[in-house]
Amino acid sequence: MRRPEKADLMPWFARALSSAPRYALQYAIHNARARIRGEQDLALVFINPRDPFGLPLLRALIELQKSYRVRFRLHTVLRLDDDMFPEPALWRAWAQQDATRLANLYEFTPPDRSTAPSETELASAAARLLSAEKAPDALTTALGVFEQLWHSATGETEAGTPDDAALSWNEVLLRQLGHYQGSMVWHLGEWFWGVDRLDHLERNLIRQGLKQDAAGAIVFTRTWADLARNVIELPGNHPGTATSLEVFFSIRSPYSYLGLERAAQLADAWNIPLRLRPVLPMLMRGQSVPDAKKWYIFHDTKREADKLGIPYGFVADPLGPGVERCYALFEYARSMDREVDYMIHYARAVNAEGIRSETDAGLKVIVERAGLDWQKAKTLLNDDSWREWAEGNRRAMYECGLWGVPSFRYGPVSCWGQDRLWVIEEEIRRRVGTGSTQNAAIGPTAQ
Repeated sequence: MRRPEKADLMPWFARALSSAPRYALQYAIHNARARIRGEQDLALVFINPRDPFGLPLLRALIELQKSYRVRFRLHTVLRLDDDMFPEPALWRAWAQQDATRLANLYEFTPPDRSTAPSETELASAAARLLSAEKAPDALTTALGVFEQLWHSATGETEAGTPDDAALSWNEVLLRQLGHYQGSMVWHLGEWFWGVDRLDHLERNLIRQGLKQDAAGAIVFTRTWADLARNVIELPGNHPGTATSLEVFFSIRSPYSYLGLERAAQLADAWNIPLRLRPVLPMLMRGQSVPDAKKWYIFHDTKREADKLGIPYGFVADPLGPGVERCYALFEYARSMDREVDYMIHYARAVNAEGIRSETDAGLKVIVERAGLDWQKAKTLLNDDSWREWAEGNRRAMYECGLWGVPSFRYGPVSCWGQDRLWVIEEEIRRRVGTGSTQNAAIGPTAQ
């Protein structure tokens, strides 16, 4: 009898790590520690002046305090780990644009300065933020610093040098607690990024009995709760139906799995075509994914999947042969008009069912679920021609100013992240309105 190999055991390990009992135990341990210290209502906030997401986050935290009995303790960080941000120049441009979209969504003031802050401005802001940490109204003071930094483009700034020892202490604490970037909130052993994950924090606070109005709804849900729910039916010849929703994704990426499921839901609701554009995973493109980032993504995907009703956690990592075999059959699936079904079944199998796609037995299950012929598929597994179109997809993604998956493009609008499909839906809705207005204007004239 063959002894189990590491690859046999890893899906079960992932399943145990993402199980409800494991999370309940983690929560109980942190809750007990916080109870002893009287800190169940305390959340740590890590902000970085070079990160524009800090601006809407601080405003949102001030709003949260109106509904929850929660204390926020600020920690300023400044330096970034280069290996956590593989494309820093693209990240900076994207971050301001995305933070602006998010701020506008919640009717907050956006980070709208026309030039990036200089290192002198950042150092001065960090010094003032470190001082704000000690103030009784720390959030409001810090918000003022961010507003001045991210709205000013005059180049003028107060002189100031941050206390290096204080910065270092905060940065060490951030890493010890298991994270690597700013705009993060930590509460009872769990991390929450920016405004996007505050709905999870709200659930934690409700669980602690800290909500002031028990009847009030969770506030920060606008990025996901209404996706594909308020659809306007399009006629078959409407201009919106001719434009494909392009999905740049990696079959190895957990967020891509969620993004693919949600993009398919959105395209189906609006009756628009879905164009899948697979790219190689970062590790197969020579980029690194440090452990802290990998584990945060794993656990964050699990809670996002649970929220969205998508199964996740029984993960059989397809890195290497699993990815290659997946992409080798993509053109076959497309020739049968089954590429969306094929990729969705593949993603579910490796993310939620522990199916090892690098084995013939596992791949056969996936192929046949997608309505494809396994005997035909087997003859195509050594075809390497997919590498050319995968690289073409990567270049097209970079041309959008994006480098990570999942990314989406619909006409002139592109965005990154499974929780940004609302940006795509806004553009779909805009096109529907434009098309309807044009048809109304043309109609009477034609008569």
